[in-house]
Amino acid sequence: MTTIKWCIFGIFCLVVSGNALAQQPEQANDSVERAENAGMIWFDRMSEALRRLNFEATLVQTQGDRIQPMLWMHGRHTDDLEVELLIYLNGADIRILRLGDHTSYYFQPTDNSYSLQSDVTYGLLPAAFYDKFERLQPYYQVLAGRGMRVTGRETQYLRLVSRDNSRYHYSLWVDRESGMLMKMQMMTPQGEILEQIQLTSFQQRAELPVSLNDLRGVQRPPRLHDSRPVSPAQLGLVPGWMPAGFELQRSNRRYLYETQVAADYFLYSDGLTDVSVYLSEASEQGLPPLAFEGPESFINAIINGHSVTVVGKLPLDTLRRIAENISTTKTAVN
Repeated sequence: MTTIKWCIFGIFCLVVSGNALAQQPEQANDSVERAENAGMIWFDRMSEALRRLNFEATLVQTQGDRIQPMLWMHGRHTDDLEVELLIYLNGADIRILRLGDHTSYYFQPTDNSYSLQSDVTYGLLPAAFYDKFERLQPYYQVLAGRGMRVTGRETQYLRLVSRDNSRYHYSLWVDRESGMLMKMQMMTPQGEILEQIQLTSFQQRAELPVSLNDLRGVQRPPRLHDSRPVSPAQLGLVPGWMPAGFELQRSNRRYLYETQVAADYFLYSDGLTDVSVYLSEASEQGLPPLAFEGPESFINAIINGHSVTVVGKLPLDTLRRIAENISTTKTAVN
């Protein structure tokens, strides 16, 4: 090939490769958009399955060295009343029964059983998993990826990612046939697994599982009532920063159960997770600065003569930023 031909060939290659590189960002954006659209469809299918399916399952929940096997049953009566039963199989005999929006927690043999008004069963999955993804979309991104077999069933993989890295991420494996959640991992933004749930057996039923048929008439424990004194927050301090999407659920002044120290209490939620903030006089609480990151992260700090304790399923850096941004704006609500 002559020198001129080599030059022409080289220019042609540069033009082609330049066009290909120019197209790559657009193709990448299209790929992410397709993955996100598919992720939302599969997430909504999962939430529908958690509400509608009749099933019996066993699962294992792990948090660090703690391993808890459970029996999980769910279904709907012919009049559409939703019923769910969760039984802990290790340690204390704990059972959680939900009928519609009335959830009861049974602790045997103690008399600490109680009931709450709630249409989700706390202690297993985040409440937002029972709703459509649009509730989480402003703060999380869900991406569909390649699945794998879980408990012998083909699954669709979903990656639930915090848009601002201020929250934990989730990996979900959803049964391609039924839409049922088969496995969940909660992890730090750095990829460390903090909590995992995996079904070890799953049987879908055409009708309500037999074991759930007669639970309508079971005696229910009384509604939870806090008899400790509760009054409006008094310190004139409020959390001055929260990750986007966290809304104040309640605030009041209460006496902490273990120490009987008076503290202003604030509860926030973004639908997927909760965070609690306790404010008290540093001289009364007496705890040293502490910090721990895990399935339930914790930080205690002394800020301007006040003890600030923040607890929640969030990265430690997020809790630290909450603690360091306590405001004197007197806008707390009850």
